[in-house]
Amino acid sequence: MRLRHRHGQDRILLALTGAALLLAACSGTPASGTTEPPAQASTVVSLGTEPPPPPTPHPFGLLSCKSEHGIRFCQGGQQKSGDLRVHSFDGVPLDADVALPSHGRGPFPLIVLLHGLGGSKKDWENSTDNGGINDTTLASMGYAVLMYTARGFGDSCGTPASRKHTPSCKKGWLHLADQRYEVRDTQYLAGLLVDEGLVKPDIAVAGVSYGAGQALELAMLKNRIRLPDGKFAPWVSPHHHVPMQVAAVYAMWPWNDLVSSLEPNGALFSSTYTPPAKLASPNGVEKQSWDTELYLLAASYYLATAKQDPGAALGQWFSTISKGEPYGKAAAKIAHRLQTYHSAIGIPMPKGGPPPIVLQSGWTDTLFPVSEALDFANRLSAAHVHSKLLMIFDDYGHGWAQGKAADVAFQTKKALLFLNSVMLGKGRTETGVLALGTTCPMSAPSGPLLTGPTFAALQTGHITLSGSAAQRVTAKGGSPSVAGELNPAEFGGPYCNNLSAAREAGTAVYSVSLGKATTLVGGLVVHATFAVKGDFPEVVGRLWDVNTSTGTRQLIEANVYRPPVDQRAGSTPSSSGKATVTFALSPNEYTVPSGHELELELVGSTAPWFRASNGKFTITVTDLTATIGTSSS
Repeated sequence: MRLRHRHGQDRILLALTGAALLLAACSGTPASGTTEPPAQASTVVSLGTEPPPPPTPHPFGLLSCKSEHGIRFCQGGQQKSGDLRVHSFDGVPLDADVALPSHGRGPFPLIVLLHGLGGSKKDWENSTDNGGINDTTLASMGYAVLMYTARGFGDSCGTPASRKHTPSCKKGWLHLADQRYEVRDTQYLAGLLVDEGLVKPDIAVAGVSYGAGQALELAMLKNRIRLPDGKFAPWVSPHHHVPMQVAAVYAMWPWNDLVSSLEPNGALFSSTYTPPAKLASPNGVEKQSWDTELYLLAASYYLATAKQDPGAALGQWFSTISKGEPYGKAAAKIAHRLQTYHSAIGIPMPKGGPPPIVLQSGWTDTLFPVSEALDFANRLSAAHVHSKLLMIFDDYGHGWAQGKAADVAFQTKKALLFLNSVMLGKGRTETGVLALGTTCPMSAPSGPLLTGPTFAALQTGHITLSGSAAQRVTAKGGSPSVAGELNPAEFGGPYCNNLSAAREAGTAVYSVSLGKATTLVGGLVVHATFAVKGDFPEVVGRLWDVNTSTGTRQLIEANVYRPPVDQRAGSTPSSSGKATVTFALSPNEYTVPSGHELELELVGSTAPWFRASNGKFTITVTDLTATIGTSSS
């Protein structure tokens, strides 16, 4: 299955496995923006003594370069003339291409482009300089551009044909953005180009989805590699041992933590950093439709069995989590592995903090929500790290995001200006938050544009919804037809499809009327008392814009919460209890029209988006107060 994003001709696929979890998604490679003039020599300071530039560029000692489209393109991979794949640190052959400026011997500033899982190196290759994130535009600016297909996909051992007569592909299965394998592949290939004198040792990295997750891991590793035993070592080039580091990163639709992304428990907040342990315990609720679609995509490539490699047994991980409650030691072990080796959150803070970073997320991205980027930023703040950071939030990401062309052009222009300021010494480095609000219909321009030094600075006011009377949420409550309409894995997205505002049985509802148009800057934070009877409870919070004159409603934001009661098998007494709880919905920027109602709905199931509980439960909700930020802009 190839997952399609509706944005133009460009596309990028992603597949992952989250807390047993395999995820994938598609996207369009950003292709719009403002073209920069050819770059001058980089002002980034190198960390070591580089070899002299080669008389004629010959990347990896394998590739020949030819002039086309105003640049030099150096094609690798499996060709009629022979196998030009590049062997990585452990011998796995990788399908790689390099693009270079039209003239010069180097060393050039290097940018590595990382595709979505399920994609390939070709996702970044374009025949015109259109100002986007692609080989032709970036090489025209003065960069050397490295594009390669990740191990386990395409011609990097991902297909039977690519493994035929290639013994070195025997262990070329994918490891799910593992710092010890996929991330180290990037470091090793870049190091080979440094050893040849072709590129500088301070590199930039840009990636989307699966590639963005790796880009954040590279940022946190910075000048370190992670060895197979989990230990860290200095990152140096393979042969001349030139010290290397990541100097700049552009991550589009990234995750910070695969566990909170794909099995959220409600502990993630937009305002404060949440430690990994709180995101993994109690076990969250699987994003069932995402995981199923994404696992099927990834399984069409090269996966290891549990016998071959228990540390990369994505099929076993998926099976363990998709069975649902009760969760035991196996699920906890998977979550720990995903946080430690497959997520930026599991990497100790580098000395001096990570390099300058641009983070771009879609407000209504239901796979890797804005809260992932914010938690990364909050971690830096909590550690008193002052790395340069620009966050761009708009309507471009995984479903429900609508992929508006103007948003893509906006973010691409900003990202390129940022990268060029760091890598080429051109202009100033913009930091802070740039936020374009979500709008309907899809043809409407996003907005308003909010700017500030931090996310909290965008919130100049707040709105509160409350209710003290008891309301009951049941495991079977809610409308199955509404839940089906809200399934974000149905690519094409239901976001702007207004639904009936009729009250659903077995739900708790709180609302407030708005006398004027109000721009919300979420996510909504809920405080309440939950009295739980039964086993394995879960609550999905859904925030709606209700048009009382038409009897319809538009979803604004949502998230799932796992009450802090016993989730283990055979627990006695049953998983019941009473607790004061606090959780947050995934953030959005959205303007509610004058005269509409803002409605919070708590429901016991929104399957197949969030997996329905294996238990039967009732939750009595009392003393609820929910607050969401607003902007006066």
